[in-house]
Amino acid sequence: MRTFIALDFDDDLKKVLSNIQNKIKINSFKGSWVDNENFHLTLKFLGEIDEKQREIIGNILKSISQKNFAISLRLDELGYFNKRKDQYGVIWVGIKGEIDKLNKIYDIIEEDMEPLGFKKEKRPFRPHITLGRRIVLDKNIDQERFLKDIDVNYKFLLDKLVLMRSEKIMGKRKYTPIQAYRLIDNHR
Repeated sequence: MRTFIALDFDDDLKKVLSNIQNKIKINSFKGSWVDNENFHLTLKFLGEIDEKQREIIGNILKSISQKNFAISLRLDELGYFNKRKDQYGVIWVGIKGEIDKLNKIYDIIEEDMEPLGFKKEKRPFRPHITLGRRIVLDKNIDQERFLKDIDVNYKFLLDKLVLMRSEKIMGKRKYTPIQAYRLIDNHR
């Protein structure tokens, strides 16, 4: 099964992200949009794993969740990767807040997955939430200003570390939690 490790979102955050995404959609000609139920924050792409690896990875994630606190964050700004002419490779929402806690969990996962044969990521970790890919915006708007003017201010708590399955069903990408582990809640 094709998998990755992520921090999963509650329905309220997914609704906020969907509203932001819709503001971009109505000003676009085309694009591939992330389905609302698929919004998440990726920590590590694993690729294909078997049942034995799933169990080992699950035990590692359980241990990580029992030693790390939930992360208080807020949406920060819209941004993009890989703009070519009129097309944005990825449009995303950035995050701010307890980034040190997020980086700590990311680093632990990178370290703990390497002995299992999952190579460490060479690129620096840039936490973001993908809204869509291959987006072409309306040529009649000032695209850079448009992206800056969308209000993304929203606070949230990430407390669910998840091993996710990624599969294509009827031509659409579907992410399904295989196992979820609660981080320690120190924000109440």
